Amino acid sequence: MSLPSHANISWCLCAGQAVFLDLERDRYFCLPEPLDAIFQRWAAGEAIDWDAHAALVDAAVAGADPTQRPQAVSFPVARRDLAHAGPGRAAWISAQAIFGQLRAKHWLRRRPLAKILRGLLTPAAPAVRSPGEASLQAIAGAFATSAMVLPAADQCLPRAIAAARLCWHRGLDAALILGVRLHPFAAHSWVQSGDAVVVGDLEQVRLYTPILVLR
Repeated sequence: MSLPSHANISWCLCAGQAVFLDLERDRYFCLPEPLDAIFQRWAAGEAIDWDAHAALVDAAVAGADPTQRPQAVSFPVARRDLAHAGPGRAAWISAQAIFGQLRAKHWLRRRPLAKILRGLLTPAAPAVRSPGEASLQAIAGAFATSAMVLPAADQCLPRAIAAARLCWHRGLDAALILGVRLHPFAAHSWVQSGDAVVVGDLEQVRLYTPILVLR
């Protein structure tokens, strides 16, 4: 997991405003407008005075070294949805999709999100992952089918966790992404490989800006 060392904060620029994810505290937040402007100038490489930097440190969005600027999260724009692009899927993959979601829901009830996400990256996996689009299509189709058994509405996080885990255990190149939007604020989770959404619905994904990417 690629996160800044200070307080496990990741961030993105959304609708012209910096939005932060404090993974340890499982919360999203923004800065007051004047401080947001200072942060954006500093993150873009502009020098700021010590008082301004101290204010960013107090807000937990900067570390002690003013030269260590956290990079905004980015990922290729999603343009395709594999759930609608592939042939049928094996029944056993659909069963894995259902079981994986039930397990992810159980984890989310009992464990902090940061611990769950870090745990996803610990199992042994191939050093180089395969694009494997046919396999990704099968997984996408399996999760689409699973929605007939497990309602998908408001379940994007357990679905994304289960799908990412299945992709990674099969050595597939996919990323688990958490995204945000503003006005009104909302968050979404999905799995994406290159420009293709595996699980998460392309039309929904297009509304969100990635704030955390795990792969």
